[in-house]
Parts: sequence; structure tokens; C-alpha cells
Amino acid sequence: MSVIGNVAASRYHELVASSLHQVEVHSSAQWALGDAALEIEPLRGWGGHLRVPEEGQSVEEALKYFAEDVGLSVATVRTYRWVAAKWPGERRVAGVSWEVHKILASAEDPFEVIAHPPLNERTGRRAWDGDAAKRAVGWKTSTPVTVQEKVEAVADLVQDEAVACQVVAALLQRREVAFVAMRDPDARYMVNEIQFEQADEDDGLDEEFRDVLVRDGENGGGGERFDDPATIVRGWHRQMEFADLIAVCQGFIAGAARLVPKLRGHEFNERQHAQVGTALEKLRATADWIETAVTTGRTDLDEALAQLLRGQ
Repeated sequence: MSVIGNVAASRYHELVASSLHQVEVHSSAQWALGDAALEIEPLRGWGGHLRVPEEGQSVEEALKYFAEDVGLSVATVRTYRWVAAKWPGERRVAGVSWEVHKILASAEDPFEVIAHPPLNERTGRRAWDGDAAKRAVGWKTSTPVTVQEKVEAVADLVQDEAVACQVVAALLQRREVAFVAMRDPDARYMVNEIQFEQADEDDGLDEEFRDVLVRDGENGGGGERFDDPATIVRGWHRQMEFADLIAVCQGFIAGAARLVPKLRGHEFNERQHAQVGTALEKLRATADWIETAVTTGRTDLDEALAQLLRGQ
């Protein structure tokens, strides 16, 4: 016999049926209290202030008296009253808890939203629950299910910088995580920047430590090989710069291959011819500059090319 929690499946379903009845009773009580508070003090529109008669009570005072007499907090009574006002009797949906009505009251069109319950993948039925209602109005759920909800939940947990550092360091030791992270351009850029800054800091290593690195390298090393971290990081940085250069070239080629065939039959005026000619002249000069940099290592611009690229 299957077991759910610590009870048999048959007993579990009995408890669910009994609890559904209790939820319905509880919701009825909440609606009744809200309706009573609403009758005592109707909800008024924004800026609507009724004149308080002499020796009369304000809204807060009346609700306070009611809350004291029924043994609840004023905040609870105020919430019941607000929900009752948002959901007139004829708009309340039987079988849907008061809590769900309260959450969906914040929806742009609550009457339309509540009429279309989401599919519960576990039960295969369309029904509302607290998390489904929160999801419908864009609130954070109590139990994250979707990837985005889980990401937001994790972000809340690692707001502390020390915790975040340990979590990220641990996650990046998982190869698949590091691979996906490095495919994100913003993450990759930040990692490259930090690596380059770290390499600059490593340039400040004390001379004694540098002597040890050099001596170990000259002697073939008495133990495990120790590579200079600054050298490693610079190598990574150069590789990324080379990859970016290739990406720029390939991007231009791909863009041209996509656009040029579409020019068939187009007639360009004199001004457009001149604009294209100027752009092509800059492209040719830039290509020559790239070739010179790759061949000779010289990356400086001569004055003529600088003026051309500036459009002078």
C-alpha cells in the first residue's frame, strides 16, 4: 500500500477531504467577519472622507471596537474588510479559499483571473492554491517551482557578500555550471576584468617570492610546477581578445552575406553612393590596420587613418 508522509494513501485522502471542509468553514468565517466590518464601516474611495458626527467614532475607532469585541487584531479586521469589499458576494467563487481571493484581489482584473485556474501538474486538475495565486499576480511564491522563482529565491539567500562568494566559488567548481556561466557575455566580461585586475595586483608580489618563482623555474623545480598566476591570466586575457577580434570579423562577414543579396534591384542615389563609398574606405583602412597589428604587433594609428576613422 502506498504511503504519503506517515499515513497510508487512503487515510491521506480522508484527511484531505476533512481539511477541505475545514478550509471552507474557515473561509466562510473570514468572509462573514469581513462583511460585518464592511457593514460597520463601508470602504470609501481614495480621498473620500465622511464627516464624523459629534460624539461619533472615526473609521479606525469603530474597527478597533469591533476587533476588540470579537477578539482579533485591528490589522486582521482591516484585511477582512478590504477583501470583502474587493469581492462582492456574487463574485466570490465557491471552492476557492479566502486566501486565494485575498491574493488575487491585487490582480489587474481579478474576476477574469480567478475564472481561469492554472493546471496543477501533480494532480492533473485545474485549481487554485496560494502559490498559484501569487504567481498569477507576480508575487514571490512560498515554494519556488520555475527556474526564475528558484533563481530569485537563491538571490535572496545570498545577499550577504561573504555567503555569495562561497556559493559562487563552490558552484564554479562544477564544470557544467562554469561552462554555461562563461557563455554569458556579461559574466565573461566581468571575470576577464577581475582576472586582469588580479594580474595587475600580482605584479606587486614581493621580490623574495618572485625570486623563488624564478629560481624554481631555472632549477627545473624541486616539487610541483608553479606557474606565475599573472602570466596565466594575461594569457587568458589575450585569448579572449583574439576571440573577440575574430568575432568582429566574422560578424561583419555574416552581416554582409545576409544584406548584400537583398540589394538586388535597388537603385541608389548619388548621396547614398557617396555614403557607402566612405564607409567602404574606412573598412578597407581598418582591415589594413588589423593586418598590420597581427603581422608586426604595432597597433598605433597613423594620423591619416585616425582622421579617416574620425570622419575628417
